[in-house]
Amino acid sequence: MAKRKKRRERKFTRKMQIKLMVLFAFILFILVGLNLRIAYITAKSGDKYAKQVLSQQRYDSRTIPYRRGEILDTNGNVLAKSEKVYNVVLDCYAVNGNADYVEPTVSALVNILGLEEADIRKRLTEEETSQSQYQVLKKEITSEEKRKFEEYASPSDKSQLSKAALEERRKIQGVWFEEYYIRKYPFRTMASNVLGFSNMENKGACGLEAYYSDVLNGVNGREYGYLNEDSELQRTVIEPEHGKTLVSTLDVNIQEIVEKYIREFDEEYASEPSDERKGKGSKNTAVIVGNPNTGEIYAMATNHSFDLNNPQDTTGWYTEEEMEAKTEEERSEALNEIWRNFCVTESFEPGSTFKPVTVSSALETGALRGDETFECDGGEFVTDTQINCDNIYGHGTETIIDAIKNSCNDALMQIGFKLKIDDFCKYQRLFNFGKVTGIDLPNESSGILYDRDAMHEVELATNSFGQGFTCTMIQIYAAFSTVINGGYYYQPHMVRQILDSDGGVEKSIDPLLLSQPISARSSSILRDALEAGVREGTGQKAKVPGYRMGGKTGTAEKINPETGQRWKGRYLVSFIGCVPIDDPQVVIYVVIDEPNVLDQSTGGYAQIVARKILQEILPYLNLYPTEEVTDEELNNIGITREQAEIGRQIDSGEPETDENGNIVEPESETDENGNVIPGENGVAENPNMAAPPQENGKNSESTGIDAGITNEELGLE
Repeated sequence: MAKRKKRRERKFTRKMQIKLMVLFAFILFILVGLNLRIAYITAKSGDKYAKQVLSQQRYDSRTIPYRRGEILDTNGNVLAKSEKVYNVVLDCYAVNGNADYVEPTVSALVNILGLEEADIRKRLTEEETSQSQYQVLKKEITSEEKRKFEEYASPSDKSQLSKAALEERRKIQGVWFEEYYIRKYPFRTMASNVLGFSNMENKGACGLEAYYSDVLNGVNGREYGYLNEDSELQRTVIEPEHGKTLVSTLDVNIQEIVEKYIREFDEEYASEPSDERKGKGSKNTAVIVGNPNTGEIYAMATNHSFDLNNPQDTTGWYTEEEMEAKTEEERSEALNEIWRNFCVTESFEPGSTFKPVTVSSALETGALRGDETFECDGGEFVTDTQINCDNIYGHGTETIIDAIKNSCNDALMQIGFKLKIDDFCKYQRLFNFGKVTGIDLPNESSGILYDRDAMHEVELATNSFGQGFTCTMIQIYAAFSTVINGGYYYQPHMVRQILDSDGGVEKSIDPLLLSQPISARSSSILRDALEAGVREGTGQKAKVPGYRMGGKTGTAEKINPETGQRWKGRYLVSFIGCVPIDDPQVVIYVVIDEPNVLDQSTGGYAQIVARKILQEILPYLNLYPTEEVTDEELNNIGITREQAEIGRQIDSGEPETDENGNIVEPESETDENGNVIPGENGVAENPNMAAPPQENGKNSESTGIDAGITNEELGLE
């Protein structure tokens, strides 16, 4: 048998014992040192570090939304405001944490807030939602509804409820309210194209809401909660900074009057909903009213108004079927068409409303002295082109005042030739044509002018009476104001004050004088001519009985965009005027683009709309008649004395019909040979008239947000 190997025993030697004791002592020393250090830190800086720890033990956190600033009219009427509302949020996890919480919570939500019981129970029981801490049960409840629920769920100690009832109420758990603001427009459609609207993210879509979006917006606040060392909830609140308020130059009373008569025109001349005018009385009807001495705009409106509280509602424009048939891009285009502000975004040939600019420019350069006469024989042959006057048989001998009064194209062409191309182009730009006015609205168009090198005699001739170039309503409005106010060009503007969140004035926007293109003398001569135009010339239908006023009519033959040629039978008719003529305090500009009538160039439609508006707003502006109202004046206008008093009129330009309902063509003025004489209300066709310069179909300059806005960009459904 093999010997078994003896196993060697390992001994815990004295040396090993000593090493172990040393290690133990070292560790003990370290621990004692750490404890001493902790004790020292606690004694010296314990509070500091305790706060740091507690700050990281956050219990909850929520955003406190800011309130977007209001938009007011000049008298303090609220045009846009933000109302605080709440979402009802259910914490299913908290409710399900105790079976005793379920029934009281469900009962309170159903009985107090009127919520659907089935929906609540479904969220509490379904696997996807039963542990959720954020389930929105209802949106946009009011502060009153919130208060009612809170008082029910947390009755005061002085309540007459029984002890059992109080205990039951205290079991209402897991319900909280998420606050935010929604934008409201008390006047719904009023000044919709000017105000614009903002979405839920406070992004302005158009109008003042877009231009001043950064001013109207504020900064969100924050509320933090944490548990302290005693397990008590502590809260820290950073208050939000609310947005600033805009005090606009708009006057709701004037705005309402303007919109009333735009609606009246639309209703009277309504087209079929299926045609390109979408049931409106014209393709575009627009009006600007303002103060020529400050640049303030009192009213600005178009027939493209919409409900600001529901901007995607296309009722009156498209049927539901038509909108459903459109692609997303087509729907966005349709909405942008409704939302756009024709007064600042669309450029067109102004026609004869530009003539005062040509005449005043010639006076200012010395090309005219003021006492010249011109022979109108029906037109001018320029290089190889015959350009007709509106009276193809000629006005005869015309003074400067006659040229404006009778709207004589022939005389204006001769004045343009005296002015010469260089000075004509210079003064176009001095009057801010070809560039934006700087009005505080987005998407302002600049229009398109001929460059000096591209303008020749034919272009000069047609430009002199307002065709062959494009501009906007606000450009004509500002230029006309300059012509009649003594020659001062004020930048038009829509806002006069910015208020802080407490209502204090943070900034006043004073009238901004940009230049003085013409002298007081030139301005005085033009006022005389413009008064003659309303008293006995082409603008008689605009005359407000008893008032000295001036004005200029316009009838521009449009361009067919498909052919680039003059569009026979399609016109943009307009009137611009001021009251009182010796000291103008108000300017009105009315444009009717393709009125829905048989003969668009007749009837004085824009003049009639202007007169109706002025008859109501002048007394409101404390401007009263200074002249006796004569029967001759009333006859020229086509109204009775009683109608002059109440601001109503008979002749609205509606075609006269015979007993069978057939349209009776209006009698035309004839010469001694029986030939028809076309006047301002019967414009001679100029098929060879130069078309406006084109720049890839786009305006050369614009401001603000892009004209095309998608629903996605706006956060709209």
